[in-house]
Formats: sequence, structure tokens, C-alpha cells
Amino acid sequence: MDNLLARIRRMAFVVILGVCLIVYVGLAILYLQQGPEQKDLEEQINKTFLIVYKPLPSMDKLQAEYDEINLALTPLSVPDVLEIIVGIAEESGIDVDPANGKFHVLPPAKPQKKKMAVGTYEIISFQNIKVQGDYNNVMAFISDLDSGKTKQTMVLKRVRISQVEIRFGDEEADRRTEFRQVLSAVSDMMAENDITEIPNPINYEGGTATDDMMAFPDITTTAAEKGYTGTDTPWDGYLLYQHDRIFSDNTTEYETVSYIITPTTFYYYTCEADGSVRQFDGPDITTATEYFGSEEFEIETVAILSVDLYTKPVEG
Repeated sequence: MDNLLARIRRMAFVVILGVCLIVYVGLAILYLQQGPEQKDLEEQINKTFLIVYKPLPSMDKLQAEYDEINLALTPLSVPDVLEIIVGIAEESGIDVDPANGKFHVLPPAKPQKKKMAVGTYEIISFQNIKVQGDYNNVMAFISDLDSGKTKQTMVLKRVRISQVEIRFGDEEADRRTEFRQVLSAVSDMMAENDITEIPNPINYEGGTATDDMMAFPDITTTAAEKGYTGTDTPWDGYLLYQHDRIFSDNTTEYETVSYIITPTTFYYYTCEADGSVRQFDGPDITTATEYFGSEEFEIETVAILSVDLYTKPVEG
């Protein structure tokens, strides 16, 4: 009997020990599994503390913000609202001249009243406002409306953006065409003569532009400086029209080539050592108008958008 009891006691001890071991392992596994959750909880608590400990705004500041919102909700006439929208467009760099067709606002519909949880508002809706121009300018206009930068109670409802190809009139197209021809001719001349810099260019710093392509961009560099070793008299300079190119494999010979089709251009030009060309409407660059852009056409951004203006209706 004593042996039986001793055996039972040993078995009971083993069972209890096994149960304890299982519970311990289970708790360890549970603790390991909850580790990331505890870390997340600690981070949330720390963030909450940052919010709780952040000082509340003063009553004066809250009152000022309240007054500002009420002022923004002051009823406005349609002409006043149009003036605000046009002002935002001008500030963003949009051409608002009606003759150019880059900006257009249709008259708004009759103001509508809308009841909300915090009160009743009067809404003036402007549909299909057209804005066209440089991408950055158009996006600046949209951003102003969307953020309420100029008018807090003006809400951008929808916007559709596209792009349009702008072709130039005859005079502007001709100017740009000639500019491209000169740019290409300078590049071709430098490449064919194997130079990365023009030695003595007619540059902007010199104060004079030229339309003579038999002297442009460099009439000063001698044939010897270009590498000529023969007994003839090739023309000096790196020229766009009737340029005497020295053969690199036989510097005693040369050939006359033209990189542009006319000896004289309509516009005037300067050129830097690296081949950068500038275009003017006269030879004296201190008084001449400089032109920019040589692209055959430009791409402009067009946005069609709708805007609502919220105000507090006048109480009768």
C-alpha cells in the first residue's frame, strides 16, 4: 500500500510539473507574440502624450480665428467674387485679357441656400471656369482655390486638366524658324570643325549683334590658328556662310562650306564661346529687344473647373 501511495505521489508530481511547464511555455509564447503590440501601444501612448501636453491656443487667438471666419463668410456681390477670382488668376501668372482667350468665367447661377449642421449658408456656384497657360501658372491658380489661400470659403469642386498645342502667327513663326536655323548652323559648324569652343565669338559682352553670317560667329581667328599649313589664303574665322574648313587629315587643303542658306539674316545674333546663341531685333544690344524661344510650337495647360463660394445669408 505504501508503495502504491509513493507511486501515486511521484506521478502526481510529474503531472503537476508538466502542467506548470506547459503553462510557463504558453505564457512565454504569448508574451513574445504581444511584444510588437506592446511596442505599438507604447508609441501610441507617447504620441498621445505629445498631444495632451501641447499647450492649448489662447482665448484671444481662438477669438481672432472665429472673427476671421465670420468675416470670410460675409456676403459678397457677384462682381466682388469675380474680382477675387480674376485677382487669383493674375497673381498666378495667368493672362486674363479677354482678347487672348486664356481666361474665361461664366456668370454664376442664382445663389442657393444650403442648411447644414452648423447653420444655413448661401452658395454662389461658378461652373466651367477656363484657365489656360504655363503648367506651373495654371497649377498655382488651382492650388490657391483648393487651399483657400486667398478666400477661405471658396471651395474647388471639380477640375479637368488637358494640354493644347499652340501654333504661332506668321511673323513669330518666321522668327522662331530663323532662330532654329542659326542655332543648328552653329552646332553643325562646331561639330564639323571638331571644336568645343569658338575662339573669338561675337558675344553678348561685346555689345554688338550681327546679321552677317559671313562674319558670324567668329571672323577673327586666322586660318593658321585653325590649323592651316598650306600656301593658299583661305578665309579667316569660323563662319556660318562660306566658311573655309581645314581638312584635319591634310592641313594643307581646305573646302568652302555653308551651314546656313543665306549670307544675311533678318534678325541679329550674338554667340558665346560654348555656342550659345541670342537673338535681337537690332545690332545695338543695349537698345535692341531680345527674343526668346525657338520652338516650333508650345504646349499649354488648360484647366476647366468649378468653384463654390460659401457665405452667411443676410438675416431679414
